[in-house]
Amino acid sequence: MSYVLLHTLFCFLLLLPFSTIAQTNGTVDVGASITAGDRSTTPWLSASQDFAFGFKQLQDNNLFLLCIWYYKIPDQTIVWYANEGVPVSAGSKVGITAGKGLVLSDPQGRELWSSTPILNQVAYGSMSDKGSFVLVGGGSVNIWESFKYPTDTLLPTQIMESGGVLFSRQSEKNFSRGRFQLRLLGDGNLVLNTRDLGTNFAYDAYYWSNTYDGVNVTNSGYRVIFNETGYIFVLTRSNQRELLRPTTVPPSGDYYYRATLNFDGVLTQYYHPKTENADPKTWTPLWSEPDNICVDIRANQGRWACGFNSICTIDDYQRPSCSCPEGYSLLDPNDKNGDCTPSCGDYNRDLYDLSVLIDTDWPLSDYEQLNPSSEEVCRNSCLQD
Repeated sequence: MSYVLLHTLFCFLLLLPFSTIAQTNGTVDVGASITAGDRSTTPWLSASQDFAFGFKQLQDNNLFLLCIWYYKIPDQTIVWYANEGVPVSAGSKVGITAGKGLVLSDPQGRELWSSTPILNQVAYGSMSDKGSFVLVGGGSVNIWESFKYPTDTLLPTQIMESGGVLFSRQSEKNFSRGRFQLRLLGDGNLVLNTRDLGTNFAYDAYYWSNTYDGVNVTNSGYRVIFNETGYIFVLTRSNQRELLRPTTVPPSGDYYYRATLNFDGVLTQYYHPKTENADPKTWTPLWSEPDNICVDIRANQGRWACGFNSICTIDDYQRPSCSCPEGYSLLDPNDKNGDCTPSCGDYNRDLYDLSVLIDTDWPLSDYEQLNPSSEEVCRNSCLQD
């Protein structure tokens, strides 16, 4: 009997280290899955447990976002999300398959999103300590990583190539793609611009990095690099670094960093202490672009920093504060930066119509550009505004 007990104890001790490693080294086997709303399952953690991958519950108790977030800090800030920020219901599942990699499906098993294109078979997944979820193929080659498909945030060691883009959220709690973009253009300039939500048409830039040289292309930018020490710069083809904002960055060993295109269109780099005893225990802005978005957006078309008919003022953190003038109210009470409409009772579309005026225009008064469009699309857009 003592032999059986000793043998059992030995097996337990032998298995324990391997079980612990499987939970803490950040790797995830093919076939593993997580179900939204299932409290018995845990997110996939990086080895340091700085980052987690899984489902985060939103304000609506039945809605969940498939995302990556800072795991240790109190507010567990989200830094990446799948499915273009569209949440899913409880019972939805994400798993790793050999052929498609990450696959998100609804409770009925219908596929909603996957990490395609995958050119090779997936051997395993890994939640890295840098904040990127990576799919690894044969020969330990990375065949997909979330860093290559950023949403609204960049993290240290992340690189944005020419043609790369960040999309803001629609609002603080709505992760669907909003109307602001950060783009690294083919000419080498890094720009901020607004866009039309329906057609993705990009309006004029309201910030640019001035890293374009039409005479000597080697002086133009082709990468945005967020290095491990916390500095963000545009790298030119002649290997010169153009810092987005010259400033002193706190020691990287003591702080987390992120750069986020906020839902209001302001690009901000933040830092947060790694230790629980540090103060303050929140994200602190290090710098922002532009300095005053209320006046820096001067586009002839599309919304400015705030919605139509709204008044924009800048706060102490260079963020816009939007308010409706007297006699107006928010068209959507849940969107404080949205359009203001006259408070004159309910709108009845049947009371309105459009008249055709030949060769007539109101310069600098265009609300939106619908591209592509048609007369019917334009008519419906105006009547529903």
